[in-house]
Amino acid sequence: MDIGRILFHLLFTAFFIAANVVFARAIIYRLRLIFQGRPAFFNEDAKKNLNLPFRLKSFFENVILQKKNFREPLRGIMHAFIFYGFLVYTIHTTSQMIAGVFGYAMEDPYRFMLPDFLFGESANHVYEQIVNYVSLLVLTGLSFFAWRRWIQKAKGLDVHSPASAIVISMIATLMVTTLLGNGAKTVAATYFTEPGLIDGMIGRVWEMVGVSNSSADLVFQIMWWGHIATVFSFMLYVPTSKHAHLIFAPINYFFATDTPKGQLSKLNLEDENAVWGSNRVEDFPWPNLLDGMSCIECGRCQVECPANRTGKMLNPKAIIVELKHQLLEKMPLIDAARAGKTREEAAEAVAALDTGVINSHEGLSEESIWGCTTCFACVEACPVGNNQVNAIIEMRRHLVLAESKMSPELQKAFTNMENNSNPWGVGAHTRADWAQGLDVKVLGETEDKNIDILYWVGCAGAFDERNKKISQDFVKIMKKANVNFGILGTEEGCSGDSARRGGNEYLYQTLAQQNVDTMNGYGVKKIVTACPHCYNTIKNEYPQFGGNFDVVHHSEFINQLSNEGKIDVKVADDAAQGKFTYHDSCYIGRYNNNYENPRDVVKKVSGGKLEEAVDHHSKGLCCGAGGAQYWMEEHVDESNPESMRVNSKRTGQLLDTGASTIATACPFCITMITDGVKAAEKIDSVKVKDIAELVAENLK
Repeated sequence: MDIGRILFHLLFTAFFIAANVVFARAIIYRLRLIFQGRPAFFNEDAKKNLNLPFRLKSFFENVILQKKNFREPLRGIMHAFIFYGFLVYTIHTTSQMIAGVFGYAMEDPYRFMLPDFLFGESANHVYEQIVNYVSLLVLTGLSFFAWRRWIQKAKGLDVHSPASAIVISMIATLMVTTLLGNGAKTVAATYFTEPGLIDGMIGRVWEMVGVSNSSADLVFQIMWWGHIATVFSFMLYVPTSKHAHLIFAPINYFFATDTPKGQLSKLNLEDENAVWGSNRVEDFPWPNLLDGMSCIECGRCQVECPANRTGKMLNPKAIIVELKHQLLEKMPLIDAARAGKTREEAAEAVAALDTGVINSHEGLSEESIWGCTTCFACVEACPVGNNQVNAIIEMRRHLVLAESKMSPELQKAFTNMENNSNPWGVGAHTRADWAQGLDVKVLGETEDKNIDILYWVGCAGAFDERNKKISQDFVKIMKKANVNFGILGTEEGCSGDSARRGGNEYLYQTLAQQNVDTMNGYGVKKIVTACPHCYNTIKNEYPQFGGNFDVVHHSEFINQLSNEGKIDVKVADDAAQGKFTYHDSCYIGRYNNNYENPRDVVKKVSGGKLEEAVDHHSKGLCCGAGGAQYWMEEHVDESNPESMRVNSKRTGQLLDTGASTIATACPFCITMITDGVKAAEKIDSVKVKDIAELVAENLK
């Protein structure tokens, strides 16, 4: 046997093993760093039920079917070209590796292909033609993304990104070498009896430039080696670059939690060793660190973020990327500090390290962290399954619970919640005053506690003058439908949404447990509320405290009453002359997928007409009040022409529809949009109304 050939394949095998070892070590090293983060859902409940069907479904939908990528159709299609191209190329590349490692024992080492080996030349010919077409589609996708980044310079993308240039060049090289190599094989005329359209055209080009039958094999071998060298380079480079999302994003989707989108993690406040929020990189739950490694830095979260869109410091992309950098820089130091020490000594050594992330970078400044409205637009937009909101809440918890750092306005709201169980600080004894004269059953003040539905009024509906009218109108609707309902009156407390999303987990848990105990004491089964924040909290987060209730938002409830014929809603008198639009609340929309119920209600009043704002449904722009922002002062940078209040930008979108009536379904939203209409000096010509008001005014 040819000694040179044996040495060649031994050398190839050595490179093959080395590349795979380096690739695997890089992945395992990063996974080990990630899982040194704080335990997350692999705890009590998760150990009992990992819910494998849910995780496989998440993986299949978002990785195999590319579901989230297709929310941006054009980009989704172009990414699919590349992704499915990689899948098709798996057989091609595997064939080349087998030929390289074992080729010296085969008659023709440079032309081994699995389809040919397994099914014959005809099957291989079909596969090779598929590869040719797929290669062109991949090149189309690469060209599109290169155009977006370097020519269009789309917002959110780094135009000075050598990593992107390297990866695009590598993938393009893989495609081009395959196409040119297949074309050369047709010139050699020793493999395909009938060339396909693409390789036949490329073969004719080779012949035009002087490649003959005798030299075509050499050209093919050069292309073969160029392809193999690029594959090895790709394996060495990708795990250490931002394109490691190829490995970590599928892992991220597999480990997606099956908890509701609107549920934050519950801190164990009774554990003296519990970490109250996160600042040090090792204290972040490991899913936050996995998010960092999964991030492709595409900037979709940045583009959708209402704070970033209005010139604020917050950039959710920068937060996640910086977490990745902190992980790679500081976790190795932690490893070294722990080495060869007892648990106590290791804890002291790690505590002496500077592993804090807040204020370590502009992207992780306190101003950025407090700019989030928790609207979930970033999470909805992220194609790799990251949850930027969870990471931000972790840092807010640290600032509030560990360092007592928050704005004076937010501190006042917390104090008001503690003292009077509402952020306004109005006396708790007046919580039921809005219902005077309406003959509403108050459970604590009547012997007949038999109700079908508890109406959860919420702090806004009970104390805010504008929202009291909405509460009264909703009562009017329920009475018209003969609904057997009651309220808790003064026994109802703040749901705690602003406390939890403002980082004060201790206050939130106190409020939540009190409310759960009260409702369980009355045997409450079903709840309706007009506040999306209360709705989300009671529905998705109170189960953490033993509060398992059937919770519906008033938009769903009103729509159901109408559809069942329990109320008859007429078309508004001014519907023919005016237009109607609807503003999506983040907490019933993105968090709870309730988009159509409120629209259906508005259409009943408008005669079926509804003008959509430029951003609507899952891409609806936040009003700016969520995430406890309602209680904090929003700062506008006068020197930045893009800087404005979030509600002003959203109101502008709604006014651009030409609507004379803007419908809302949230007490925070109606306040913010009304303020925006006033600022635009349109309050005399444009009405802002809750859907309950629209229905109450047009009941037959």
